[in-house]
Order: sequence, then structure tokens, then C-alpha cells
Amino acid sequence: MSVLPISRRAFLKGMGATTAATILPRFAWAKEPTFGQDFLWGVATSAPESESRANRGRSNWDVFIDNIGGSADGTNNVRNTEFDSRYLDEFKLLQASGVKAFRFSFAWSRVQPESPGAPNMRGLDHYDRMIDAMLEHGLEPVPTLFHWDIPLWAGDFLDRDISRRMGDYAEIMARLVGDRAKTWLLFNEPGIIPIFGYGQGIFAPGYRSRRYLGAALHHVNLAHGRALTAVRANTSSGTRVSSAFNIMPFEAPSGSAEDVAAARFMDVLWNEAVPAPAYGRGYPSLVLPLVEPYIQNGDMEAIAVKPDFFGLNFYSRSFVKADPDSPVGIALVEPPAELERTDELPYDPDTYTKVLLKAHKDYDAPDIIATEFGFPVAEEAPKDGWVNDPLRIKYMQGYIRAAHDAYQQGVKLKGMFYWSSTDNWEWVLGLRKHFGLIHIDQPSLKRIPKRSLEYYAKCIRLNGPA
Repeated sequence: MSVLPISRRAFLKGMGATTAATILPRFAWAKEPTFGQDFLWGVATSAPESESRANRGRSNWDVFIDNIGGSADGTNNVRNTEFDSRYLDEFKLLQASGVKAFRFSFAWSRVQPESPGAPNMRGLDHYDRMIDAMLEHGLEPVPTLFHWDIPLWAGDFLDRDISRRMGDYAEIMARLVGDRAKTWLLFNEPGIIPIFGYGQGIFAPGYRSRRYLGAALHHVNLAHGRALTAVRANTSSGTRVSSAFNIMPFEAPSGSAEDVAAARFMDVLWNEAVPAPAYGRGYPSLVLPLVEPYIQNGDMEAIAVKPDFFGLNFYSRSFVKADPDSPVGIALVEPPAELERTDELPYDPDTYTKVLLKAHKDYDAPDIIATEFGFPVAEEAPKDGWVNDPLRIKYMQGYIRAAHDAYQQGVKLKGMFYWSSTDNWEWVLGLRKHFGLIHIDQPSLKRIPKRSLEYYAKCIRLNGPA
């Protein structure tokens, strides 16, 4: 267990949690814009980006990243941030900041490492202890069943039978933690799996095929439906179940008919091809030819599980042009010059408000949880037990205000989760992209808080943008 770089008392002092602040009457904040009384302020992470490979079976992402020789910065996922053994260090910092919920994922290869059937008790005990630790630190556990990492024995989404295996896995985890987790996310960004992993070949398992994309898309939807049904059947009444859908509008800056048509297809494929069937609306017409060969009797009914809320991940818009050589028909282009850029993505708060309003309209005014928003930025080196990251604070403030604008316009926004708790291994980008509110010192892996965590603590205290 690593040693925290500062004491809890010093951390609270740094965030301004003084006696004077705590005795202010409640009406002192009355003029500040606030969210609802039970608004869920959280942070997020995932097992394949933070847990090490220790004590689990080999996964599809282990094979993929090893085969391509590592991520862009030469790192791999062997060690990551060792969250599996160091999570208490994070929980103490998050508790001190007032964070209310912790979104995490189970590693399927830790639960059923080598084969189907009975789960590995060491893996179950690991997550059992972790969830108890969350509760002991005042963090509501929000599990994600599947964040893209598949044990090798389970195959991949070209095989229709993976939906049955996913359902069995969901039942195991629901029985383990169903009494302690009241909000569930089944899949993280399910639409990305077929597009990046089976169409474009840039994520595991690395296929580049339009036909494979169609098969994987339908089998992802089928697995999603069966997993959600299994969790509902094995958790208590009042448990909320959905998935984290990544919403990213696609636009064609050129305005040419060819580019606009390509952007429209990609927009529908990315943003509607999973949530629309899950909500009982079937496949959009632009996507149907991709999946039609794989649909069997009863499939659409099994898929139409109607989630209990809409989990919405948002980072930015994407700008594209037509590319006939791509299996998905598009290529990225540079964003308009007037859009400010983070270290990786456009900063786009106005679009954030718009996508929240669109989800509210398109899915009959569901409860919405903003399951991810976050920003990779260049940062200063740690100094005096802190990392200074003013740009991240600026961007966080913009997105929280944008979300509150949507809330004021009627969106039933029930919570926000910042991505991520710490700097993680960001898939093919490696360790060089820093999203976290907590810095991971290399090579010691000590957790060092950032000023953005201090800012987030202020938003939590105010229950609104600060």
C-alpha cells in the first residue's frame, strides 16, 4: 500500500473546509445555481485501464496491446495504476473531497479467468472487499459490468453465443453485489466496440471489416439485452440499470453532399445503433443493412429492455469527410479553428447542452446521468503535494455549467461523473494522456491530488457549478 502524499487534515485545509465555511447558514448559497437535492456527484474509472494483470486471466486487450507492441507511448497494461491493490489511497482522497459515488468496472477475466461456469472465488472476494471499502469511505458503488475486456475463453462479438456467456457473467456479479449497488451500468460505450474493434481495427480485437462490424453490432446489442435482463432479475427492487452511451455528433465542415452523407451515416451508427434498439425503437434505417443478416426470431424483443435511465458520456463533436477506403466510410478532419482544443479533443460546452437536450427529447424525457465527462490537459509537475491544472478547472467549469443549462431547460439530470478518478492507461494512447483529478507519480504510483479535485469538491459542496 503506498503512502498518501499529504494528510487528510492538510487536504481538507487546502480545499477550504474551515470551521467558518461549515457554519455558514444554508441560505448563504441560495443564489447559486444548484442541481436537485439527490444529485449524484461522482468520478469514474475502469478495470482494464487501472487494474494490473495480477491474479486474473488473460484478456482480449492483453493480446491486442502485446501484438501491436504497446501503446503510442510504448507502455502496456501490465501494471497500469495498480488500482487493484492501491484503491484505498484513492478512496481516502475522494472521501475528503466529498465525492459521493464511484463508478468502476469488474474485470470479467478476474471473475471467470479460464473458463465458463463457477466463478473464481479470489476474484469475487476482491470485488466484495472493494465495494465494502467504497461504502466505508462514503462512496456509493456504481459498477460497470463490461468495459471492453473479454477473457480469452469467451471469444468475441463475431460469435452470437457471447450474449449467453455475458448473461451468465451478469448474473454472477448481480448476485454478489446486488444488495449494495443501486445504480448499474451494463456496458461502457457499447457502440464503440463494433466500430473501433471490428470495423476500423484500432481497438481489440483489431478487425477491419464492414461485415464484421455489422455482426459485432448486433451481437453487442443482444449481449447488452441479456445482461441487463440478468441484472434486473438478480437485484432488489429500486435498482436502476442502464449503460453508458457515448454521444458524439458528427459534422462535415466541407458541406459537400458526399461528406454530409458520410457524416450522417456515422452519426446514426455511433449515436443511435445501440440506444435506439435498447429503448424498443429498432435499428435506424441507415444501419439496418449492416445487421439484418444476423437478426434471428426474438432478437429484437430480447434487445428492447428499456433501460431505467440514460447514461450519457460526452467529450466533444467530431469532424469528418467521406473516405471510401474506410470500412465506416469516414476520415477525421481538423476541427474548426475557432474551437478551443484540450490536449486531445475540442472543448465544446455548447454542444454538451445540446446533446443532453436531444437525449431528453429523443428518449421521452428519461432520467439522465452524465456518466463521463473529462479533459486531458498538459500539467505542471507536482509541487508541495499538489498538481496545478488550471486549464482542466476551466474546462470542468464550462461543462458543469453547460449541464446545468440543460437541467434548467427541463433535462432530468440526476448526476455527473468525472472521467477519471486518476490518470489511467488510456488504451492505445498509453499513459501520456492525463484525464485524472489525481496524479499518478511514476514509477512509485503514489496518488497526488490536483487542484481540479479541489475545484470539484467546491462544486459538490455547492451542488452546482462553482
